[in-house]
Amino acid sequence: MTSITPGTNGTLKSITAENALVELVAILKNGEANTTVNPNKRNYVTLDFNLNTGSVAISFNIPTIPIITTTGSIEISASEYLTNLGFSCGIGGTFKSSTAAQSLIEIASYLQAKEADSISNSQGNNYTNFNYDGDSTIFGGSATIPFTISIDSNGKPVIETTEYLL
Repeated sequence: MTSITPGTNGTLKSITAENALVELVAILKNGEANTTVNPNKRNYVTLDFNLNTGSVAISFNIPTIPIITTTGSIEISASEYLTNLGFSCGIGGTFKSSTAAQSLIEIASYLQAKEADSISNSQGNNYTNFNYDGDSTIFGGSATIPFTISIDSNGKPVIETTEYLL
């Protein structure tokens, strides 16, 4: 399992990177549906749960602003397209991005790096595919992550991604 530490008083509560991605995309999708938060009606993320296959399909295309730092490295900064979403990374967590869109880039990059590491991904799963297009300045990609569903003590369905990375 790819354990992470959620930031104290942060928006994300997941303790695995796989769940954090799904949780964050759900937050972004809810924000996109709110015309106060998304007055320009932008639709940059999709999230589809398929109970028949037990997988959640995610796709996104986040506009970015590339920055060349004083040391010559390139940083990709997400253009925040939702206003007053109320997102916070919290204090002391694994992920440090201060906006939801930037956090999506950070978590997606984290998962892709873990998938490329044969120790973290001994089964060779390739559930995440993300890339940066410098011409369009879009960070886009997709993920299809397996999940399990259970029912809690109150009768509510609980969906948890299958942890596949170490």
